[in-house]
Formats: sequence, C-alpha cells, structure tokens
Amino acid sequence: MKTTMITTAMMTVVFAIASVLTVNAAEPTKITNVEMDNDRVSAKVIYEQDGNFLTPEYRFEFKYNDKGQIAEKKSMKWNGSSWTNYYCMTVTYTDTEAHIDYSLWNKDKKEFIPTQKYVYTLDEAGKFLAFHSYKKNTTGWDLNTTINNEALLANR
Repeated sequence: MKTTMITTAMMTVVFAIASVLTVNAAEPTKITNVEMDNDRVSAKVIYEQDGNFLTPEYRFEFKYNDKGQIAEKKSMKWNGSSWTNYYCMTVTYTDTEAHIDYSLWNKDKKEFIPTQKYVYTLDEAGKFLAFHSYKKNTTGWDLNTTINNEALLANR
C-alpha cells in the first residue's frame, strides 16, 4: 500500500514536470538584435524564435538630440514581407519638462496621426513633480490623467 502511494505520488510529479516542460517548450522565445551607431542604440529588432527559425516581429528606430537624449522612437511591425509603420513617439525637453507625443500610423493617409501626449514635470534637481496625459479628440486634447508628487506621497 505504501509503495503504491509513493509510486502514485512519483508518477504525479513526473507528469506535472513533463506538462510544465511541454508548455514551456511550446512558447516561442523572443530574441533582440541591437544596432549601434556612435555608441548609441540606433535600432532594435525583436524576433520570435520557434525552433531553428527566427521571424521578425517589431523594429524600433531611435533618434537623439544634441544632448544625447532620445528625441524619437519609431516602431514598425513585420507584415510577412516588409516593415510597416506602427507608432512614433517624439520627445521634446525643457529644463523642467519632457513632452512626449504619441502618434499611430494611418495607412490610408500614409502619416502618423497624434493620439496621445504626456508631460512629465521635474524640479531643478530632477525630482518628479507631476505627470499629465492627454488624449486626442475631434476638437483638441482632453486631460486624461494627472499625477503629482503630493498625491504619490499621500498614497505611501
């Protein structure tokens, strides 16, 4: 009886491990290829590895301002034969703010259309003060979210 219970328990463990290994083996692996230009990342390509095959998924291209800060990040999707634009984020900086404009690609108009924007406000020492997000509507921009340092401190 004791041997049967131990054998049953061992078989259960073996089947559980085999199930986990089978599920993990079925999940494709993501591989990233980084392209450099003057010691900066100029592009990243994300591939899905399935066995011995790599299939491109996304390509990200980066542009920098004269201070070395990211000024643009463009994303493209692989459509099976070529890259198609997906979204673009442009970043502008002031001494105390970073403005991020997020645009989605419109294939009919063949241009990026602004959909969201974000404003991060910092003090002179670089400490976070506030975050505002806006969504595009038909007539302009609607304030979507506001987070400030006081609200964050109150939630601690």
